[in-house]
Amino acid sequence: MSIPYFDCHCDTIVEASLSNEGLLRNKRHIDIERISRYSPCAQVFAVCTEYRPETLGNTQHFIGKLRQEIDKNSDKISLCLSKEDIDTAIASGKIAALLSIEGASQISSLKTAYEHGVRIVHPTWNNDNYICGAAAGSGYGLTDRGREFVRSCNDMGILLDMSHASERSFWDVIELSEKPIIAGHSNSKALCDVPRNITDEQFIALTNCGGGAGINLYTGFLGLNRDFDAVIAHIEHFLSIGGMKSVFLGCDFDGTDSLPQGISGVQDMEKLYDMLLRRNYPEDLVRDIFWNNLYNIIGRVL
Repeated sequence: MSIPYFDCHCDTIVEASLSNEGLLRNKRHIDIERISRYSPCAQVFAVCTEYRPETLGNTQHFIGKLRQEIDKNSDKISLCLSKEDIDTAIASGKIAALLSIEGASQISSLKTAYEHGVRIVHPTWNNDNYICGAAAGSGYGLTDRGREFVRSCNDMGILLDMSHASERSFWDVIELSEKPIIAGHSNSKALCDVPRNITDEQFIALTNCGGGAGINLYTGFLGLNRDFDAVIAHIEHFLSIGGMKSVFLGCDFDGTDSLPQGISGVQDMEKLYDMLLRRNYPEDLVRDIFWNNLYNIIGRVL
């Protein structure tokens, strides 16, 4: 059985670079060798230089590292700038890689970032900035500059990921954006009430705009028993409020050192696929969660 895999968020390129490791084989949560077991396969690689002092201000360095690693392993992985690029990579048996920036304060020029391959942007990380308030910050919404930023992302075909934004910022973007938006690595607040998770009303709004939410494996955002059952509970909750075409994977691999019991890296995601099948979920639905939903959302924006 061929298992598909499309994940909306990992911090692997930063973590691997800091430990002088590459993408082909490493001790992180994801490498090319392990992720290649899935087909079709796509991975969004995030660059965030706000969470470690030694990375601050080095966004372009890590973008360059990702591109170097992709070039070095070009027979196995391809940087994708459009839905057509994803299709071409998959048809060639390669991993489709996309680039996101986690925290727009790292970007001096959105146009330049786009030219360097960035196709997904988080307006903020854990800190309030000139664009909007953060979920872990003061909670304020979009600024005037932030509104211009959203319009520019729409015009360029950049997907906005609101996972780290405040709820007020989320609603401001929902009202303003003409394109689908996502919460690419956020779980259900109804099951785990932390600021980084989203309410049912937010998830329904994402569904209505053609976007969706990615299931985050960080145990602090899962709650419950912090195991496979907890992961499935968040999936089931989103499904119960109309998320059949809107829930996908946003694992946050290499962005956390606290994963559910039974998951130590990307190689274990096939267990989740099998568990959903054993719970009598139709395989078409499981494939939607693992591939089609995120693929279709990205196709509406890029």
